[in-house]
Amino acid sequence: MRLARSAAIGTAILILLAPQPVFAAADDPCEAAAKADTEAQRARILAAMPDTEGCEGPITVYVDEALTPKRDPLPGFDKGDTRPVAGMLDADGVTKEFVADEVVVTSKDSGAVDALVERWDGKVLSSFTPEKSDETTYTIRVRTDLADAASLGEHLVKLNKYHKATSIAVSGKGALGLLAIAAQEAVAGLTVGVNWITVPTSYATRSLAEAGTGPQGFTNVITDPYNRDPYTWSYLNAGSVQDIGVTEAWTQMDAVGLLTANKVKMTILDQGFAPVVNDDMPANTAMASMVPWAGAGDQGTTSWARWHGTQVANAAAAVPGNFKGAAGPAGPVAKLQLNYTGTDMFTIMYALSRSTGAQLINMSFAGSVSWVWAWTLLPMDGLTWLLRNTANLLMFAAAGNEGANVDGETCFLACWEKALYSPCELAGVICVGGLGLNSLTRDPRSNYGHEDVDIFAPFSVLVGMDPQHSTLNKTWQADGTSMSTPYAAGVAALIWAAKPNLSADSVQDILFEWRRTSPDSKVKRKVINALDAVRDAMPATVKITSPLAGWTLPAASPSQFRANVFADGNGTPTVTWRANGTVIGVGNPVNATPPVGAQTITATAVFPNGVQASDSVQVNVHNAAPTIVITNPTPGSPAFGVSEPISFKAVSTDDNGPLADSAVQWFLDGATTPFATGHNPTVVTGGTVGTHTIRVRGCDTFNVCATATAPLTLVTNPVNQPPVVHITSPANGTQLWVNGMDAAGYFWSGTVTATATDPEGAPLTTQWYDNGTPIGTGTSLTVRLTGGCGIYSHALTFKATDAAGNTRQETINTTVNMVC
Repeated sequence: MRLARSAAIGTAILILLAPQPVFAAADDPCEAAAKADTEAQRARILAAMPDTEGCEGPITVYVDEALTPKRDPLPGFDKGDTRPVAGMLDADGVTKEFVADEVVVTSKDSGAVDALVERWDGKVLSSFTPEKSDETTYTIRVRTDLADAASLGEHLVKLNKYHKATSIAVSGKGALGLLAIAAQEAVAGLTVGVNWITVPTSYATRSLAEAGTGPQGFTNVITDPYNRDPYTWSYLNAGSVQDIGVTEAWTQMDAVGLLTANKVKMTILDQGFAPVVNDDMPANTAMASMVPWAGAGDQGTTSWARWHGTQVANAAAAVPGNFKGAAGPAGPVAKLQLNYTGTDMFTIMYALSRSTGAQLINMSFAGSVSWVWAWTLLPMDGLTWLLRNTANLLMFAAAGNEGANVDGETCFLACWEKALYSPCELAGVICVGGLGLNSLTRDPRSNYGHEDVDIFAPFSVLVGMDPQHSTLNKTWQADGTSMSTPYAAGVAALIWAAKPNLSADSVQDILFEWRRTSPDSKVKRKVINALDAVRDAMPATVKITSPLAGWTLPAASPSQFRANVFADGNGTPTVTWRANGTVIGVGNPVNATPPVGAQTITATAVFPNGVQASDSVQVNVHNAAPTIVITNPTPGSPAFGVSEPISFKAVSTDDNGPLADSAVQWFLDGATTPFATGHNPTVVTGGTVGTHTIRVRGCDTFNVCATATAPLTLVTNPVNQPPVVHITSPANGTQLWVNGMDAAGYFWSGTVTATATDPEGAPLTTQWYDNGTPIGTGTSLTVRLTGGCGIYSHALTFKATDAAGNTRQETINTTVNMVC
C-alpha cells in the first residue's frame, strides 16, 4: 500500500476495486459479530472471515489488559529518561508496538502545533526540519488521560474511506487515549501519526565449522565445503543458480579502472555497530549517533537487535580480498556512514533527515500497521517522498520476514490493502525481498508483493565478526531481508560507481531494467542482476594498463603500450597513442619509444559509431648516462716508446649494453681530435716524450657522454724493443656464466689465451693475474674464476718480460654471473 502522493504531501489516494458480496443470511458472521458479548469475541468472529468478505460496521478499539508489550521501555531523549511502550493486536492477529504517549506531527504552522501542545498539556520532545522543506516534524508527549476515547470510532470512520467492521485490542487505557488524540487531531486537519516501533528483519543461524572456515552451502555445489574465495560464493558469483554476478562485475569494473576510482556515499540506519571489532569495513568508515542517549557503537537496545548493524554493514560492503570476514557487493566502492538510529518512527525520520548527504540509505527494519491506522504513517511517508524527490538519493528498506503478502487485500464492498508495511511501502522507498539460498525462488520467510516489493536479493549471506561472535578468521551465516536489503543497496552502489554522473532515477532504472525472471510466481521478474546492470551503467572506457602512472621508461629502447577497453556495445575501436600530443603508435598494444622527459601518455579509443574514450598517465622517459672505464693501460704500467703501438682497452655500458665502437673515441691530453676510435684499438698515439693523460669518451645516441682518464708516459724508443702482448680470449667486457662448483663455491672454468712476441726474437717469460693475484703462466691457461649469486668482477692481466727486463702487459675486465 504505497501511499500515492498528489502535489500536496500527505494526501492518500486509495483505488476502489469491484464490489464484493455481503452476507445476508440471518445466521451469518456479521450478525453473530454484532451480537457478540465482548469486543474480544467480536474480534475473533471478524478475524475468522476470509479477507475477501466482511461486514459493515464500526471500527472499534478496546483495552485488553492481558496484552502486554514484549519490548522494554525505549530510552528517552534525555539520558536516564524512558519512553513507555504500548501494544496492539489487530483482527488478523498481527501485533504492533508504539510509544504509548507520543504523537508525531508534521506541519509548517507552528501556531497549530503550539495549540495541540496546549490542548493536551503536552511537551515537544524533539523536532527537525529537513533540507528543502518548510515543514517541521515534532514528536510530542501528550497526556493521554485527557483524551475522549469514546470519539475514536467516529474519527476512524472519517479517516478511513472503507467502513469495514474490525476490532482492535490495545494494551491499556493510555494507549487507547493516545490513539484517540492522534485521530482527533488528524480529523482536524493536522498531519499526525503514531510513533510506531520497527524491528530488524534478520535471522542469524550462527552455524560455523572450524577456525578459518565458514558454513557449508554457499558454493555452486551446496554440498561442497566452505571456500574462502568469494568468487566461489553462489550468492555473489556468476554461473551459479542465482547468477547475480557481483564478483564478475568487480572484475569488469577493475579492468577499466572504475572499481576503486569512484566512491559512493552509503548510509546505514541501524543499531549495533562494531567496526573496531569487525575490521572488514571500508577504510574511513564513519559512525554517528542519531539519538542523544546512545553512542554510535552501542550494541542495540534489545537482544534481537544486538550488533545487527554490524551484520547489515557487512552484507552491504565487507571489503573483498583482505583475508578477513566476508565480502559485500559495495565493499570496493562504498564510503560508509553508520548512523545509530532509534526504533520508533520519529527517530527514524530524524535520522533520515540527517542523511541527505548520502546517495544510498539502507533501512533493514520493517513493521506493518493495519489499514485502519495507515493515515498515522503520513508524516514519514511525506518525508520519504520529499527526500526521494529533492535529495538525489535512493532509499532501500526490508520487506520483512513474516512470509506475508505486503499487498494482501481485505474487502467489503471494495478491496484495499489490509496493512501498510513501513518503511517498505512508503513513497520513494525501494522494497527488497529475499531469495532462498542458492535458489531463484523466494525464501519462505520473506515477505512478497506483486506491487510494492520491488526486487529480490539473497536472503542468506556470509558476515564477519561481532562482539558476541568474535572467533578470529570465521564467517557467519546471517539470514533475513535485513541482509537482502543492503545487498541490493550494494549493487546500486556498484552501478553508481560505474558511472558517477548518473541521477538517482537512472540508477534505479538500471537496477530494475536488468531484473531477471524467477520461476516463483511470488517473485516473477524481480531477481537482482548485478553484472548486466553494472555493464549497462559502464560507459565506453579505455584504461591504460601499461605503462602505469609514475613509471620511468627507457629512452633507448621501445616500451609496450597496452590498454583495456570496455566497448559498451559500440564495436571494436581504433586506439591511438600519443606522447605529449604527438602520435607514437596506433593499435593495442603498440611498441614505441617516446621522447626523453616528462610525458603525458594518452590512449584514445575511437569506436565505429564515433563514440570516443580516452585515458592518460604521466610517465618520465629517461635516458641513463653511459659509463666507460679504461682497462688498459692502467696506472703503474711501464713507459711506452713514442713510436710503439699501444693496446688501449675500455669497457662501456648503456641502457641496452655496450656503446657502439664508433661512439668511443680516444684523446691525448687536451686534444679535440681523437687519435683512435673503438673500445680496443692498438695504435701509436703520436705524442711526444713526457707524461700525458689519456682520455676516452663514449656517447650514446642522445649525445649523452661519459669519460675516463689514465696516465701515460712516453719515452724515446729503446734500442731493445719491449714485447708485444695481446689477450685474445676472453674479449674485453665478456660476461661469463657459472659452470661449476666445488668445496670453495661456484666458479667459471675455461681457458684464457694471449699472444706474446719479442721484436728481437728473444725468449719471454709470462704471467697471468686475476685481480692482481698470480694464477699461472703461458699463453694458454685453464682457470677457475670465482662466481656466485650476482655478478663477480675479474680484472685479468697478461704480462710478458724479455731477457733485458722490458715488460709489457694487457688487462681486460670480465664478469662471472649467476642468477639465483
